[in-house]
Amino acid sequence: MGNVSPIRRFADGLANVLTGRGTTVDRAVHNFWVNRCMPPEQIEAAYRTSWLTRQVVDIPAQDMTRAGRSWDATDDEIEKIEAEEKRIGYWPAVRLALTYGRLGGGAIFINLGDDPSQPLPATIRPEQIVSLVPLYRTQLTVEQMIDNVLDPNFGKPSDFRLNTAQTPLIHPSRLVFFKGQPVPSFSATTSWEDKFWGDSIVQSVNEAVQDATTATAGFAGLIDEAKVDVFFLDRLAETLAQPGGEDKVRQRIQIATTEKSNNRSLTLDANDKWETRTLNFSGWKDIITTYLSIVAGASNIPATRLLGKSPDGMNSTGESDLTNYYDGIAAQQDDDLRPALDELDEVLLPSAGVPTDLSWTFSAIRTLTAQQAADVENKEADTLTKLVNTGLFSDDALEQSYSNRMIESGRWPGYKDERDKQKAAGEIEPGGDEAELGIVGSEGGDPSSAGAGALNGIGASGRAAQDAFFADAQPRPLYVQRKLLNGEDLIAWAQENGFTSTLRADDMHVTVLYSRDPVDPMKMGESWAGDDKGRIMIKPGGPRAIERFGEGAVVLLFASWDLESRHRSMVEAGGSHDFSEYHPHVTISYGVPADVDLSTIKPYAGALEFGPEIFEPLDLDWKLKIAEA
Repeated sequence: MGNVSPIRRFADGLANVLTGRGTTVDRAVHNFWVNRCMPPEQIEAAYRTSWLTRQVVDIPAQDMTRAGRSWDATDDEIEKIEAEEKRIGYWPAVRLALTYGRLGGGAIFINLGDDPSQPLPATIRPEQIVSLVPLYRTQLTVEQMIDNVLDPNFGKPSDFRLNTAQTPLIHPSRLVFFKGQPVPSFSATTSWEDKFWGDSIVQSVNEAVQDATTATAGFAGLIDEAKVDVFFLDRLAETLAQPGGEDKVRQRIQIATTEKSNNRSLTLDANDKWETRTLNFSGWKDIITTYLSIVAGASNIPATRLLGKSPDGMNSTGESDLTNYYDGIAAQQDDDLRPALDELDEVLLPSAGVPTDLSWTFSAIRTLTAQQAADVENKEADTLTKLVNTGLFSDDALEQSYSNRMIESGRWPGYKDERDKQKAAGEIEPGGDEAELGIVGSEGGDPSSAGAGALNGIGASGRAAQDAFFADAQPRPLYVQRKLLNGEDLIAWAQENGFTSTLRADDMHVTVLYSRDPVDPMKMGESWAGDDKGRIMIKPGGPRAIERFGEGAVVLLFASWDLESRHRSMVEAGGSHDFSEYHPHVTISYGVPADVDLSTIKPYAGALEFGPEIFEPLDLDWKLKIAEA
C-alpha cells in the first residue's frame, strides 16, 4: 500500500484525500496571516514617494471636504460663519487632519491663546479662536489611559503632551480627533495607543500598491529592450582573438548602425547577417490595468476617480461606480466627519458670533454638468410653480426659500447682491397681487377704458376682453399671450430683409397657451418671470431661426426658459396644446411667397420685449381678423 498523506483536521474546511486538497501536500494549508505593521517611517516614505499611495490617502479627504456645508440660517449668520472659517483656516485644517487620520491618526488642536492644560471655557467670546492646528499622532504623546469602565471617557487618554521643546500638557477637550481605520479592541498584539489612534489606510493597501508599482516598473524596464539589433559577423571569434580585434568589431557594428540610421541602408559582408528582434507587448496593458484595478478595489475608490481615466468596457460610463463611491463618501461624512465637526462647531459658532443651535447639512459632493444643473433647476422651478398654484403656501415664504436655494447653488452670480440692494431700497414687497396675471391695471392710462387704466403693452380692446372674461371666470377654452412691445424693431428688420408686408406692431405677440380644453383661469397661477410690471426681456442673441408654420405663417423662433416653463406649468394645471412640443415664436407675416428660401435670411438677433400675460377666451376665428401693413 502506498504512502497516504495524513489529513489535517480543521474546525471548518474542505479536505479531499484523492485530490490532496486540505492535506499536507496542499500548499494552501501552509498559508497564514501575519500582522505586519508598518512603522511611521515607512508610512511617510510610501505617502511621499508613491503617487498611488498619495491618491489613496488624499482623494477621500478632499471629496469629504471640498463642497463644504449648507446652513439653515439667515444670510447674515451664514456670512459670519464663513468669515470666521476663512479667518482661522477652518477647511484646510479639517482636510489636513482628515489626511493625518487616514495616515494613522491625527487631531486638531483648538488654540485659544490661553493655558492648553485647562478644559475649554464654558463661554467662547467672538473671535476668541486664535488658530486651528492639525497634528499627526507622532506629534502627541499619549498620557495614561482612563481604565475606569464607568467613566464616560473610558479607553481614552487622560491627557496629551505636545512633542515640542516645552512639551506642554494639552487637555483632551482642546483636541478634536480624526482617527484611522478601527483596530479590534480584542487584539492582544496591539498597544492600546494604536487601538486609540487606529491603523493607517496605507497599511491595508500597501501590498496592492507595491504589486501595481512592480508591474508598471517591470514594463518600463522592458522599454529599452523593445527593439534589439542582432549582428551575425563571419569569423567573429577569430577577430576577437586578434590584437585590437574587439575595437574592430565594435567599429564595424557602429559603422553598420550609423549607415542604417542615416541612409536607411546597410552594408554587410557576404557572410554577415543582421536582424532586428522586437518584444511583443500585447497583454501588458491588461496586466497593468488588472493590478491598478486591485488597488482601486483595496482603496474603495473607483478607477475613474483614482486614476483619472475613462471607464473600461464597451458602453461603460463608470457612472454607477462613481454613484456608489459618492454614496459611500456621504456615509463617511455622516458617520466619521460630522461628529468631529460638531465638536469644532461648539467653539466655532460662538467665536463667529452666531447661535450655537444652527443646523446644517453637507453640500452635494458631485459637481453637476451644465446640462444636469439646467435639468435640476428646471425641475425645481416646476415644483415651485406647482406649490404656488396650490395656494397652500405663503408667496413670501416660497420666495425667500427659493431665493436662498438660488444663492446656495452658486449658479446665479450677482443675484444675492442685487437682491440685497432691492431689499435695502424697499423694492421687494410681499407678493399676493395679480399684476403678473395681467388683470390689474397699472398707474395712468386712459381713464375711460374699462378697468380705469391700461396695462403696459395692452390696448383698450385687450383691456375690455380681460374685463369681460374675468367677470365670469368659468372654465372655458383659454388663450394666453404676451404682446411684443418693440414690434417696430422687428418690422424694421423684416423690411431690411425684403419682407413686403408684416403684421402690425400691436398685433405681434408670443402665445403662451392655446388651450382648446376648457380650463379655470384661476388655476393657471401667476408667472414668476418678469419685472414689477409683468414684462419680460429676451436678451439679444441666443438660438434664433426663421421658419414657416401652418396657415403660411413665417415666424421668428427663439429660446426662452421662462416661457417654456410657464407653458408647461399651465398644461400641467389642465390646459391643452395642439402639438407635441412648444416653441416660443413671434409671427412676422402671412404674406411671404412659398418659393422664398427662408434659410438665406439671417434671423433677427435683437432684444425682444414682451408685456404682461393677457388671458382671453380662445377665438377660433382669429385668422379672419389678421391684417398686414
